[in-house]
Amino acid sequence: MSIVREGWINIVAVYVLLVLLLSSHGLSAQSGKGLITGSVVDDSNATLSGAQVQLLPLGLISVTNNQGTFAFPEIPAGKYTLAVSYVGFKPMQKDVELTAGQTLNVSLTLTVTSVSEEIIVTAERPHGEAEAINQTRTADNIVQVLPNEVIMSLPNANVADAIGRLPSVSLYRIEGEGVYIQVRGTEPRLTNVTVDGITIPSPEPTVRQVRLDVLPSDLVEAVELNKTLSANQDASGIGGSVNLRTKEAGEQPTMNFWGNGGYNKIENGRGSYGLGGTVGKRFGTTKKFGLLGNGAYDYNGRGIDNIQPSLDPLSSFARPFYDNDTIREYRYYRYRYGFAGSADYRINDDASIYAHGLFSDFKDWGDKWYYSPISTAISSNGTLPSPTASSPSPKFYTSSKRPNASVGALIVGGRDATANTLTSFEISAARSYEISSAGNPKADFSWIGPNVACNYDPSAQTNLNRPHFGVCDGPNSPLLNSSNWIFKDITTSRGLTAQLNLTGAVSHARNYEVASHFGTFEAGFKLTNAHKNQNATETVYDGWSTKAGSSTPTMAQLQSNFAGTNFYDNSYYGGKYGPVSDFNLVQDYTLKNFSGYVDPQKTAAATYPNFFHTIERLTAGYAMNTITFGKLRAQTGIRFEATHMDTFGYNLTFYGPSTATQLCGSQPYKNCWTVNGVSNNPSYLDVLPSVQLRYALTPNSALRAVYARGIARPDAYQLVPYVTEDSTASPTAVTIGNPALKPTRANNYDVLYEKYLNPLGMIQAGVFFKQLNSPQLLTSIPGGLNLSNFPPGYFPSSLQSVIEQYPGDAVTQYVNGQNAWLYGFEISFQQHLSYLPGLLRGLGISANYSYTKSKEKGLPLRTDRPTLIDQAPHNFNISSTYDTRRLSLRVGLAYNGASLFSYNWISPGLVKGADPSNLGPNGPSGDVYTLTHFQVDTQASYRVFRGWSAVVSGLNLNNEVFGYYTGSTQFVNQREYYKPTISGGVRYTFQASR
Repeated sequence: MSIVREGWINIVAVYVLLVLLLSSHGLSAQSGKGLITGSVVDDSNATLSGAQVQLLPLGLISVTNNQGTFAFPEIPAGKYTLAVSYVGFKPMQKDVELTAGQTLNVSLTLTVTSVSEEIIVTAERPHGEAEAINQTRTADNIVQVLPNEVIMSLPNANVADAIGRLPSVSLYRIEGEGVYIQVRGTEPRLTNVTVDGITIPSPEPTVRQVRLDVLPSDLVEAVELNKTLSANQDASGIGGSVNLRTKEAGEQPTMNFWGNGGYNKIENGRGSYGLGGTVGKRFGTTKKFGLLGNGAYDYNGRGIDNIQPSLDPLSSFARPFYDNDTIREYRYYRYRYGFAGSADYRINDDASIYAHGLFSDFKDWGDKWYYSPISTAISSNGTLPSPTASSPSPKFYTSSKRPNASVGALIVGGRDATANTLTSFEISAARSYEISSAGNPKADFSWIGPNVACNYDPSAQTNLNRPHFGVCDGPNSPLLNSSNWIFKDITTSRGLTAQLNLTGAVSHARNYEVASHFGTFEAGFKLTNAHKNQNATETVYDGWSTKAGSSTPTMAQLQSNFAGTNFYDNSYYGGKYGPVSDFNLVQDYTLKNFSGYVDPQKTAAATYPNFFHTIERLTAGYAMNTITFGKLRAQTGIRFEATHMDTFGYNLTFYGPSTATQLCGSQPYKNCWTVNGVSNNPSYLDVLPSVQLRYALTPNSALRAVYARGIARPDAYQLVPYVTEDSTASPTAVTIGNPALKPTRANNYDVLYEKYLNPLGMIQAGVFFKQLNSPQLLTSIPGGLNLSNFPPGYFPSSLQSVIEQYPGDAVTQYVNGQNAWLYGFEISFQQHLSYLPGLLRGLGISANYSYTKSKEKGLPLRTDRPTLIDQAPHNFNISSTYDTRRLSLRVGLAYNGASLFSYNWISPGLVKGADPSNLGPNGPSGDVYTLTHFQVDTQASYRVFRGWSAVVSGLNLNNEVFGYYTGSTQFVNQREYYKPTISGGVRYTFQASR
């Protein structure tokens, strides 16, 4: 019997058993009981989610949901007191009387206790902070909530930038914006992203993680970062699970609009602007029908000054030496828009149906230009080249980046409640795609100018992080003469990747009583089918004459009108960048004049890895029990997830002895290639227990302890037997998929102390530990490796076969390590200081710090145990605020420590010559790390008239560098700057809900 079939049988059997257990609770339920329901609102009738409602003297506790409602089922007839607590508001009590069989509906209104606290809860951002603190307080799992009002209180470019300010979160940045999030020292692949609980697919072809820069920052109502897993959540969240909660219509009408514009002085001045709004209300005398829509749009003309020098492996700590540099200018045109909507209908007090939708589109467009001076390398005996001697010819490269990524989801569901049960169902479709997914089109130019002296010149270097290459990167550089460059080759691309997830889920919960202890037993079932495919091509044109005087055009004939000033603070080319080529002119010229120069081997090698499709079917069932024993609240659960995958890709093989020109016919094969479709069908079943305990030390403090097991499935593309070859590298570089790659499984442990402060604040401090089995690691094997030097079984069988298949080539492949561990602690503090006198009462502070440490075992060709990828030891955020009735000011400081970006170090004891400098892992042959990142942002809003506010902001005010280093910080790998952006705008908020 297959493991998937066994998984289905086990899940169905467990689910049937749970339904029978639930039914048995119903048979034993006592008669003569009633139901107490109600809502909690503030004095403006705005709903308060996360309020704790206690039923005295029974001691039962209920928490208001996103609509501000609560329920106490199966309550014996009698007199009771409802006690409500909500951080930031005055506690209240209300006496009620319940008769047998009655459904009693109670409305509870909370008020503030002073004018100073009224300022806190009526301003937009502090009101959102109050909701977030109370939702964190009353959740069964460890969760941090980032409401829309807080997201919009700083100039966050997208949702990722906003999440990066939460405790234990660092950002994976690409070209100036946060793209992925890294939770508790884990790489982005280990964090799941959902919209209203439904997993959304990645728009990129080769990874699972969703790039959050696709989403405008104002598109969601709140971001919920779940740091621990419950049985009713998808288990693919070893690091954490991010839920993007869409906006819904509340009891009061919602209407707000905003618009802004900004300026950045980079590249002669670049602009940005954005606008958005939300409109919604409930209709009818009883407000049964709710409808809301919101949208956002922004344009960012980002510019980037960038250098990427290449380190010589014979460098020393005191004397880094660089073999070349790519001095880069990026000019971007980023268009991002999104819209979301929700509709719900309350059939009666106990039943409702709803529909939520979200769509977002991101055109990450831009132009790139690279000038690359090339130095003579250090000789084998350590001799440095003379700065004035002739050097190898420089290079020039241009690229036109036009990817268009989109994500969207449509969710339809309903809930039906009785006195002691709740049944929920949901069906959804989530889709993503990326146009131009095969890669960025590019063109190369060859040097036809005079002999040049581009050798690296340490004596000309006044800044350790800014290497120089003689006259080739100085003022009046011959590289900036467009007649010295001739068109060499071009790669064009087209096509897209897309993924569609179809999901259906049902759950049933029943409240029960055992020996005067009340609890809820819940069971659920979920089925997801995810289909991903890519159909994209790359075409390589080359082979024409690149000699001076030929008919091939020079850059001067294909020149752009772009010319940058103050480039890299005038450190290179005297601050001038250009002339540069126009990629559109280059492409048009090629199609008109060189259309017959398609390189068949390079085109085949670049294209066939882009043809694949995968189908992943996940079948899940769970059981979960939550019960309160006095001060202890315990949630235990078990989840079953059965996974079955079908993957299909192409295995491409070239046959020499010369360049392949066509598909092979009959044998013997010569100067051709073969293409074979290959399928892969892995299946497995996971049993995933979880336990979450919360012990109330006092009414405003608690201790939590959690254990949960999670899973991280391989990126679907890595299970495809694709092969990519880079014949321009020496030796030839081969990257290949691994159909034998296994999922990573982890045991997660957490202990957290939390205390909630008056008038509005909290302290949290906790430790966590993660045990990872079979971590997925990207390993690189140098060319010419002699397998006879290693014992049998040293390499994973999949990697061993690849090394044997490509002797002499450098091979890169994902493999499974043996195990890894990660531990850390985090602390956060948040408080509004409204108890201070006079003007000081508007002050507030929010700060968090986290420390992590990790070790990995099982990476081939290493004798040490390196840290996990993307694990930064130190991260912190500090945010100071000041609020009055009209003014709201926030300053944000964000720090991400250096983290391991990619494994590069190879033990010289295992591979001779792997460390030519003999300086070890911290030397020029060491691993690659991201630089530390410390960024300062600020925003202020001032209410001018009624709901109208003026807003000003500053992004990246300290012009923080982004980049990488190899081994140690003095070995520069990449450093780029974006300069500060200053913006101003207006916002209108309808006042009825405040």
